[in-house]
Amino acid sequence: MSNKRKHKTLDLNNKMEILRKLDSGENMCKLAKEYGVGRATLYDIKKKRQKIVDLVKTMESGPGKRKTLKVGNCPKMENALYMWFTQRRYNCTPISGEILKAKAIEFYQKITHKDDFRASDGWLDKFKKRFGIRLLTISGEKVSSDESAVQPFIQHFKNKVEELGLLPDQIYNADESGLFWRLLPNKISSKEASAPGCKVGKDRITFMPCSNATGTHKLELLVIGKAKNPRAFRNICLPVCFKNQDKSWVTREVFSEWFHKDFVPEVKKFMERSNLPIKALLVLDNAPGHPNEQELKSSDGNIQTIFLPPNCAPLLQPMDQNVIQKVKSLYKIQLLIHIISQNGDITQSLKGLNLKDVVFSLAHSWNSVSSNLIQSSWKKLWPTMNDVLKTEVTDEWDPEDNLPITDWLQNLSEKGWETSEENLNSWFEGIEETEHIMSDEEILYEAVQEESFEEKLEPPTTSTVRVTPDDALICFNTCITWAEENGISAKDIIILHNMREKVVKQRLQVAQKQTSIKDYLKTE
Repeated sequence: MSNKRKHKTLDLNNKMEILRKLDSGENMCKLAKEYGVGRATLYDIKKKRQKIVDLVKTMESGPGKRKTLKVGNCPKMENALYMWFTQRRYNCTPISGEILKAKAIEFYQKITHKDDFRASDGWLDKFKKRFGIRLLTISGEKVSSDESAVQPFIQHFKNKVEELGLLPDQIYNADESGLFWRLLPNKISSKEASAPGCKVGKDRITFMPCSNATGTHKLELLVIGKAKNPRAFRNICLPVCFKNQDKSWVTREVFSEWFHKDFVPEVKKFMERSNLPIKALLVLDNAPGHPNEQELKSSDGNIQTIFLPPNCAPLLQPMDQNVIQKVKSLYKIQLLIHIISQNGDITQSLKGLNLKDVVFSLAHSWNSVSSNLIQSSWKKLWPTMNDVLKTEVTDEWDPEDNLPITDWLQNLSEKGWETSEENLNSWFEGIEETEHIMSDEEILYEAVQEESFEEKLEPPTTSTVRVTPDDALICFNTCITWAEENGISAKDIIILHNMREKVVKQRLQVAQKQTSIKDYLKTE
């Protein structure tokens, strides 16, 4: 009797597991036996690695039980529909199966100019599987916060902390938020509104701050952009943890990679430096892009996660209690400083802004968030935290945080950007940003264009002139003189001195190399 192996088709989750195990050096024969497939299947998975990884990254909730890389009969329509669906769900807009099917027909007709597509229940089921959609957003009114679940979870969280024997230094929170990094107040003078280049506010990234409850360990921001290797990042040491996803969204794959490769190692290092037991708890909301608690656990089980109840994030999530708003507000100040410091009008300044400028401004903004603000953000979830810390947390906003709105208005007006105090306040508070959703036409444009993400996001830079050490030295000497004449703090002046020292050392190294080459040529 033949012992021929029965054919087995692995799902995408299994294929991703195999790729990770191969990367860690596991034996191929052992893996073939473990998963019940032939070595040829594993070779085929390795060959299609990039396609598998790219596809899984696009699935916000993970691949589920999907097994193949096959796409639908109209992939451009489905890509547009998925973008539309995800935007509406993040905005808590109710979506039913019938609404989704009607939108699919509308997008299909606009893309193909045909009307031969039937959005059947079977198609809808396959669409959800292809894009890893577990559940549609519930029908009816917009989802509101579930206050009835708040107190039970606060008690559950307290019990969990006591069970694990954790201190505030060992408890973390992370939450992601979108940022339209070129967006200025959209209620402006009619002259400027019609100017070319004013739609640059559509550029979007996702960033995620993560910190422990005391604010003593703020991890580098996780920033997610579209481009895998943005031109602006070349030869730059980034101050953030940057990852790419073709829609700039947090997906299960992206988050899992961050948790295991970035969060866990950094937490272990901090615990060792602080002479604390290497264990921690990460508090998360129930966003579709977050894996479950079993997947988000360190290999030794000492670093765990706990999820807030559905629809409770606005009430309990620490990062939602002014921390993310503070980061965005500080970033917008950096954006205005960039605009005012540039020559030319605002449109030119915004076009000159690139992703490198954005991540450095974001990192600076995150570093400027005080530990006091972070501690105060835990009041709702952990009212007794101060008793553990034996400290008193003051107001959530420092007096110096008050923004000089009239000064910004005057500087923007000098640049030809007329807006009101009310509009500028709304922009700082993020009110306009929440309404900044792509239109159907913009979604269709994004879905059908075939440019690479790098080319779309990072147009060629206009200048390739490098700054020489001599020029840098003159600039730093000028900056030091200006700082000393204007009462700048000694700490900041020392930073300028350190930077000047680096320039001098680099100039000496360059001169030494040139001398060595000349000596070598003389001996030949």
